[in-house]
Amino acid sequence: MPMKTLPILVALLLVLMISNTASAQNQAPDSADIQIRKNAQPDTLVFSVYGMDCPGCEVGLEKQVNKIKSIKFSDANWRKQELRIVLVQDSTLNASELEKRIKKANFTLEKELKN
Repeated sequence: MPMKTLPILVALLLVLMISNTASAQNQAPDSADIQIRKNAQPDTLVFSVYGMDCPGCEVGLEKQVNKIKSIKFSDANWRKQELRIVLVQDSTLNASELEKRIKKANFTLEKELKN
């Protein structure tokens, strides 16, 4: 086989491998896959929280809020003045405890936003 055709064959082989991978990724998932993903969606709540003015504020707020047992994790954003909370599956959030924790971190809970 001449040396000039080897790079062409390698390139052709790579193109075929990439196209097969792309077509496999575009196939529709079966219904069991979709059901698992739907059931895995956690409950997420978003609140307006005022008083944060630096990244350190985010950390302090998250530490206080994450002490609530029904909260899986939280994510504060000082630029948007928002607090995103993901609840533990099948749990409810005690609003007065959330407000108490936010006040303890020296911030003000304004209102729940639509996520």
